[in-house]
Amino acid sequence: MAPSEALVPRPGRAWTVTALVLLFLLINYADKTVVGLAAEPIMKDLGLGEEQYAFVQSSFYFLFSVSGIVVGFAAAKRRTTRVMVVLALVWGLTALPMAAGLGFGALVASRIALGAAEGPAVPAATHTVYGWFPTRDRALPNALVHIGPTLGVVASAPLLSWIIADFGYRTAFGVLFALSVLWAAAWLLFANDGPYAKSAAPSVSRKPVPYRVFFRSGTVFGAVLAGFVAFWATTTALGFLPRYLASGLGIGHQQAGTLSALPSLFATVVIVVMGAVATRRRRRGVSSRRAYCLPGMALLAVSGAAMILFPHTEKVTAIVLITIAFGLPSAFYPMVWLLIGELVPPERRLAVTAATTAVATSAGVFAPLVMGGFLTAENGYAAGFGVCGALLLAGAAVGAALINPERDRRRLPAFAPVPESVA
Repeated sequence: MAPSEALVPRPGRAWTVTALVLLFLLINYADKTVVGLAAEPIMKDLGLGEEQYAFVQSSFYFLFSVSGIVVGFAAAKRRTTRVMVVLALVWGLTALPMAAGLGFGALVASRIALGAAEGPAVPAATHTVYGWFPTRDRALPNALVHIGPTLGVVASAPLLSWIIADFGYRTAFGVLFALSVLWAAAWLLFANDGPYAKSAAPSVSRKPVPYRVFFRSGTVFGAVLAGFVAFWATTTALGFLPRYLASGLGIGHQQAGTLSALPSLFATVVIVVMGAVATRRRRRGVSSRRAYCLPGMALLAVSGAAMILFPHTEKVTAIVLITIAFGLPSAFYPMVWLLIGELVPPERRLAVTAATTAVATSAGVFAPLVMGGFLTAENGYAAGFGVCGALLLAGAAVGAALINPERDRRRLPAFAPVPESVA
């Protein structure tokens, strides 16, 4: 059933929602990076050692995965736009304890609460944007949405580093509170769920495919594994890259905060270019495996090689390799959403993406603890980054072998491709 031309949404509205979602994810990543950027003053102010700091970084992910699953399934039959407002307001509230200057316990509690509120953020944001574009046109808006996290680092790292250096880390948390509240107000005024959020066919026309069928598919399983190793790299960068640039390469703390944005700036360019190229290739009939999967696995493989090499090179070369090593995993994430979106119908998409994201992002619990353990020994950074690089290479190989949306669609029981409507 083709959508009526009269009901097709105006492009301006779709792109307005996309821009607000991009800003939502920009704030999301600014919240994540602030502790890493303020690591030295926070550790000094609260008297934290290496293992305590690693625990703080890990605590963010204690409820991240669980909340992603719970909220994802609960929100599957609700207006996703309202869910996003609640998430943003909770983000703002979690910044208040540190803005008020409370202690170590408050820092841990606020990071746990922030993680719980950020766990469902990316699936909800992606599902919302998919509701405004038909399947074949999603690659570019998907890419633009997912530069939100990378732009979050690009924009927030220099700004927050300056605020932290000149006004203190507590002021930085206060700024993040204000940004979250302002975004929620703008979202309530301008956004809503899109017309492509539901299947064109009435639900009685076919039985929904059970969730377990998707989770057993090679595409979803491979995407989860690849996403896990990519998120391992991202978490390592958020928690330890500014400190490595400062202590490992001898760069000043404020300059290190600025340079830590280079991987995200690089990822932003790669995401936009790959999104445009993938959209063009899909419109020409290229399979999603060739358009999304194989290029994504190449990104992880190159990242893994650069990750292993950079601790053993001189400063300038190291910065170039660091940009590649930590930039490409972030550029890989949009490919995951596109691959799953090609396989899973709209009525199952939010729950499936929330669950798969939750498993993939559980890497955030382990990566800081592993890195923190290495830092208590000699050459700890090189060992920690080496493990991360090896995981990226392994994830690329497994993902390339398993991910194939076209094959898995043919294997799904009682499933026929159903066009998405604007009803």
